[in-house]
Amino acid sequence: MMDVQLTNVSLPLVGSEKLYTVVIQHGIYTKIEPQTEKKHGNSAVFHEIWSNRTSQQETIDMEGRILLPSFIDIHTHLDKAFSLKTVPNKSGTLIEAIRNYSEKAAGFSKEEIKKRVMKGALQALSYGTTHIRTHVNFEWNISNELALSHLQAVLEAKELLKPYITLQVVPMFSDLSLKHEKERDVLKEAISYGIDGIGGAPHLSPNATEDMDQLFALAVKYDKFLDLHVDEQDNPEICTIQRVIDNTKKWNMQGRVTAGHLCSLSAMTEQRSKRIIEEMALQQIAAVTLPGANMYLQGRDDKGLVRRGITRVREMLEKKVLVATASDNVSDPFHPFGRFDLLQIGLLTAYTAHLASEEELLAVLKMITETPAIIFGKKEHGIKEGAAAEFVLFDATNIYDLFANLSPTRYVYKNREWISGFHSEHHFGQEKISRLVENL
Repeated sequence: MMDVQLTNVSLPLVGSEKLYTVVIQHGIYTKIEPQTEKKHGNSAVFHEIWSNRTSQQETIDMEGRILLPSFIDIHTHLDKAFSLKTVPNKSGTLIEAIRNYSEKAAGFSKEEIKKRVMKGALQALSYGTTHIRTHVNFEWNISNELALSHLQAVLEAKELLKPYITLQVVPMFSDLSLKHEKERDVLKEAISYGIDGIGGAPHLSPNATEDMDQLFALAVKYDKFLDLHVDEQDNPEICTIQRVIDNTKKWNMQGRVTAGHLCSLSAMTEQRSKRIIEEMALQQIAAVTLPGANMYLQGRDDKGLVRRGITRVREMLEKKVLVATASDNVSDPFHPFGRFDLLQIGLLTAYTAHLASEEELLAVLKMITETPAIIFGKKEHGIKEGAAAEFVLFDATNIYDLFANLSPTRYVYKNREWISGFHSEHHFGQEKISRLVENL
């Protein structure tokens, strides 16, 4: 039986010159076919999906509107989201944000952490995101019990969200080189909980090289991917990415290492940055740019021409580095703005990386869909026959309108149903999961 059929739909990541008919059966794309002429359907259904979403025989006339694969947010901090009122940041610097959050962490209950994760994930879902990789603060500098409790909160939220959103949980194991062997026993327990990857920010450690070596050894020992915060600094002399490259080669971790931020890369000389980017491509190290938080945090000490802290996105695209863009922090001391909307993040990426041609904007769309899917491990995530149907419908007919208006109307489809949708008059699909948050 047909789940849904879309006619006159625009698929910019498939082909920008035509409209398509898309047929979904049993949650799988069974037909994606270019149209030679406009086909007629029920055009009213686009604005009434909310009232017909249980129908198994929908034919929706999209009238040229855009369909994209659902978004994948490959770098977030759901455990910190919406903590700004509790944890201010008067200077707006990364160092104060880290210090203030760490000082307040002991006062955050397990229930509060879980609610933040749920709230952030549901907000992301409403904007079209169905897969999220979240980095989790591991506060063992305060107590091992607290660190494990906060990690458990995120993992419990992951289970509650499973029917709607897939979470990958990556604890940030910082300052490993400063821990005694007995102190590091807590890592075994944390990993036993079922985490997805190993994370950290070794460039902030006084023993950055040793920390990176231990993080790689940990990832190899437990067969986990490695996703690191790397060189979130304005100083071009901070270049821990080189050790990441060397260790990726040494440990044969090609395709399993992701480097987020890479701010200092922009401050380096053209010659040096070019060599590093080429080596990243050779070692299959993925990169993630975080334009919201980095524009807010970086360049605070600059005078005159202020650096914006964004990594070399254009150069990475040219050298075929797998580069995604992601939300990072939302309404917390690291970034007081944002809303877990990857289309908004895509717009910021286009601004900061000077990407504006149609071809470049298509690359930006891939940076929030197909590219992070590869990093996430969902290589078949896309609009192709035989793939699982997970997509977002937008009230826009071309990509310039899509970015200019950020399409307030969006409908999200996954697991054979409309799981979220927002229109000016209706908002559906989150009743059940909203109750999960209320009952925590």
